[in-house]
Amino acid sequence: MEPILFAVLAAVALVAAVATIAWRNPLRSAFSLIVCLFALAGMFVTLFAHFLAAMQILVYAGAIMVLFVFVIMLLDLSGHGSELKLRILPVLGSLAVLAVAGKFAKTVLSTHPLVTDVPPAVPDSFGTVPGVAELLLGQFLLPFELVSLLLLVAVVGAVVVARRRFWREGK
Repeated sequence: MEPILFAVLAAVALVAAVATIAWRNPLRSAFSLIVCLFALAGMFVTLFAHFLAAMQILVYAGAIMVLFVFVIMLLDLSGHGSELKLRILPVLGSLAVLAVAGKFAKTVLSTHPLVTDVPPAVPDSFGTVPGVAELLLGQFLLPFELVSLLLLVAVVGAVVVARRRFWREGK
């Protein structure tokens, strides 16, 4: 049952990811990205990483996407077309990614069989709060802080751009 649910959630994530780059309306793209992030959280649940699933929903689908939607609303990008038009470059890029992923999967499966009777050993701390905290605040502390700083700079930059345009238009 779990492999089937994982495959369904992977298909939903894939369709939502393609919709994210296919929508011309940035707000609809953001909502498609939210669907994709929820599907990824469901995939984490099927992998028994419940903490990671909860963090995926709270941090990405919740807080980060609220900031994205806020910035989109602040910049008033809703004037773009709302119809779903498949632009050629994103579609070609998606097809190229799928081709490379297919070739990679074929190579891995032909050289190193992944399906065995014995599942691989997973540490007891996998997906738990202490396990994630140990990695995030230990080995990956610098990249974590740099991403936080990058997101802060992006939001502040969007507010500055919107504020300049707001004052220039005399509102």
